[in-house]
Amino acid sequence: MNFLLYADGASRGNPGPAAYGAVIYDSAGNLVAELGENLGIRTNNYAEYQAVIAGLRHIQLTWPGSEVLVRMDSKLVVEQLSGRWQIKHPELRELAQEALRIMRSLSVKLEWVPREQNSAADSAANRALDDGDFGDSVKLSLSAIQPKSIRSPRQSTEPTTFVLIRHGHTGLTEANLISGSSGEDPTLSELGFLEADLAAKAAGDLLARFGLDDVSTVLHSPQLRTTQTAAAVAKHFEVELRGDARFKEIGFGSWEGHSMAEMEASSADEISRWRGSMSAKPPGGESVDDLEARVREALVSAIEEFNGQTIAVVSHMMPLRAILRHALGGPASLSWTLQFAPASVSIVRYFGPNFAEVFATNSCQHLPTK
Repeated sequence: MNFLLYADGASRGNPGPAAYGAVIYDSAGNLVAELGENLGIRTNNYAEYQAVIAGLRHIQLTWPGSEVLVRMDSKLVVEQLSGRWQIKHPELRELAQEALRIMRSLSVKLEWVPREQNSAADSAANRALDDGDFGDSVKLSLSAIQPKSIRSPRQSTEPTTFVLIRHGHTGLTEANLISGSSGEDPTLSELGFLEADLAAKAAGDLLARFGLDDVSTVLHSPQLRTTQTAAAVAKHFEVELRGDARFKEIGFGSWEGHSMAEMEASSADEISRWRGSMSAKPPGGESVDDLEARVREALVSAIEEFNGQTIAVVSHMMPLRAILRHALGGPASLSWTLQFAPASVSIVRYFGPNFAEVFATNSCQHLPTK
């Protein structure tokens, strides 16, 4: 079958409140579908890409293998999807990849038209802005961006990308002493400050390598070493930073500031009960179960608040283990087998709180060798 798709996006403020509209006609000129969806605070280009994805996806699911003529008044989208213009913005790059993936299952031609010839789609986009979503809700249920693997379940929530960075070295780290959240709050060492700057740049390089958006906000444990590392990350991306105590390190209680060798000599039974346990606590400290509960709460809150964005979380060894264990859906043993070097960078992307894909863990190429 042959179809004509008009697609457009609207953004009042650019970025501002945004929506897309897609209007589909059959070969006889009959209107067969109108789709519109509110997108929150987005740019006009983002909304226009969403429009063509929604329209093509509707045709793909309803009339597989069809021929489609796409008409848009966005020269940028038409030229980029035609391969004549480069796609420099990471947010648009991934949307373009999804549009091209759908186009490969159809026979699609793209045509730029003046705005006055795209009035039906423009009206649909503004209708969605003013009155809310409309159209076939089943066809609107998939997010514009999907997981990289074609084997993964299709997702209905736009992803939240997390850049996970462990703080740089401190004097206690360099001395191999136990350092949690219930003892001394050390500053970064000279090496640690260097590592923080290197980690910030490495985070941007990794995001670019994977075609993911740049960091828009930095969340961090309020402890001094993580706050200092987070400041370097926020400076690099020119964004705001915000402390969240739920990302602080586990509390080691009376073990803080001692070496593990000391504790094994003086408190062998306590150490034996604690190792491999999720519920045992150091005297005056936290259990891993306690830590994971608060970190999971912070993670779910961030997934919801920063939906569709990339954020950095600057934290410590144990909270990062908790996040990766949650992302991988792995056993309790991951809370002691996963390793994160000081100032290492990891990247995880969540589609809602129950599905994640892992891009990188404990990346250290940027760090100086000792």
